[in-house]
Amino acid sequence: MLRHIAVCIIALAVSLSLVGPALGVEAKEPLRRFLYVTVPDGAGGTKDHQGILVFDIDNGHKFVRKIHMKSVRMTRGVCASAATDRLYISHSNGAVLCMDLRTDKELWNKPYIKMGGGCDRLVMHPNGKKVYIPSGYWSKDEHMKVVDGMTGELLKVIVVSPKGGCHDALCSIDGKRVYCGSTRYNTLTVIDTDKDEIVQRIGPFKGPIFPFTVNGAQTQCIVNTSRELVGFEIGDIRTGKKIGQVRVKSQIGQKRRCHGVGMTPDEKEIWLVDQDKKKLYVFDNTVSPPKEMQSIDVALKSHGWITFSIDGQYAWPDTGDVIDARTKKIVATLKDANGKRVVSSKFIEVQFRGKDAVQIGLQLGVGRVTAPEPKKKTKGK
Repeated sequence: MLRHIAVCIIALAVSLSLVGPALGVEAKEPLRRFLYVTVPDGAGGTKDHQGILVFDIDNGHKFVRKIHMKSVRMTRGVCASAATDRLYISHSNGAVLCMDLRTDKELWNKPYIKMGGGCDRLVMHPNGKKVYIPSGYWSKDEHMKVVDGMTGELLKVIVVSPKGGCHDALCSIDGKRVYCGSTRYNTLTVIDTDKDEIVQRIGPFKGPIFPFTVNGAQTQCIVNTSRELVGFEIGDIRTGKKIGQVRVKSQIGQKRRCHGVGMTPDEKEIWLVDQDKKKLYVFDNTVSPPKEMQSIDVALKSHGWITFSIDGQYAWPDTGDVIDARTKKIVATLKDANGKRVVSSKFIEVQFRGKDAVQIGLQLGVGRVTAPEPKKKTKGK
């Protein structure tokens, strides 16, 4: 009897293995995570490559391959969409290149400089339909260009800053808003992505807008501003007002600006870049105002940039250091095929199943908690 049952079980298993694919029962492709680093960086760093250097996040950030792009000169920004399997690089101060993530093939490469201004740190809507391109921190052009993600056709221009300098941009996690800062204007501009119209300006801040970040619920922004502030300013997106300023205690009185600020995906910490001192400062963001906790030494004086892996496991500054975000220890260094350190502030995480991109990170270290933020503890109370 037992032997008969065993034979039946084996027969059933064999049968399922044969009909499984026909029924849609098949093994799920493993998730693979890669860091796409564009070079050369228009702000400095690695100069002896043109295109994208790819690193395996789950294999010690080992170098995987180089995607050569002879037309790419100074890269200014990179973004991508899992919905369309397309990646975009702004480069040469006035052009955007579109690449197929499945094949690594260039699809188009278009100049926009004659349309007004240049092309700085671009972003795109998660659905892949539209790319938003600031005109450049170096430009007097006041516009953000809105471009069709499939064809590259210019759809619209939006006046962001009356004096130009449109620099960094960020698309919210839900895709409903695009934020843009100007190096010649002291307010952060908010654009509705449905109508592509400005719906809010946040500030004024102490100085013009350099790197910034926004929490997932879009209630708070953290901004690098004045040349006199080693720290950051805080804006309330709900009211449109600046609500605070935080300084690094050891650097009070120093007259320079930090370039690089990020919020961990769980929004519990804010990381600040002090490129002059080769340090990152970590702040507790569960209290108000955020409280300085510790500093991390990095390898180089750099342009200044910080972002995080989607799951919050790693912190990536532009120095090529890979930091365990929990332990605050450097656990790897980005190196090319020749073992040379790779330095760039233009990079994103791309996750694949098979050949399909399934999730894309962001250039800026943004919060990913989309529910309304809980009330923070006020320091000293």
